[in-house]
Amino acid sequence: MLTLDDFNTFSEDDKANSVWSGSFLADREENGLMIQLYAVDSFYVEVFYDQLANKILKFHAFSSKSFLVPYLAHIKFNIK
Repeated sequence: MLTLDDFNTFSEDDKANSVWSGSFLADREENGLMIQLYAVDSFYVEVFYDQLANKILKFHAFSSKSFLVPYLAHIKFNIK
């Protein structure tokens, strides 16, 4: 199982491969960037993507649930 510490030592290419093997959860826009959230084993990874440049700027890996708060506003509940 991949750990957060292992992920943080990876090259950018290895981080990308690990993220694409994970599960996409949500996305959001902030400051002109698309930020995609993935679950990878026991942690989460945000992928900061510049759509205009078609380039990944950075990966932010974390395990703290507090970093999930920005995504809560995008959850749609179907309540009847």
